[in-house]
Amino acid sequence: MTNMPQLTQGTFNKEENKWEEEWKVITSSKGNYFLSKKQAIILKQAMAIGNRSTIMFQTFAIAIPYVVEFYRTRRYLKDAKQLSARATEEEYKPMDPEVFKKWKKEIYGKIGKPMK
Repeated sequence: MTNMPQLTQGTFNKEENKWEEEWKVITSSKGNYFLSKKQAIILKQAMAIGNRSTIMFQTFAIAIPYVVEFYRTRRYLKDAKQLSARATEEEYKPMDPEVFKKWKKEIYGKIGKPMK
């Protein structure tokens, strides 16, 4: 085992604790791995200190020399902070074209320019 810094709960500030993230790692053998936020931090720390070995997780392992791409695919609010599926925005209703023309004519008149 290499000399890797341990990930502790103090690593995240309060604002970061509100968010969960999903990260994707693609290796040169075309392997795709999806990582949680903590797993991504462990991999980033290992890469930052120059570790050239394999990172072992509970169900898979990632060989750092073979990592081709490593990026965040999504970030979302945790648990109850998310909007429910039923919470939707009001439907957008466009302005009636006749009302818009009248409003546009009125605005152009106020600024003293001819309507286009």
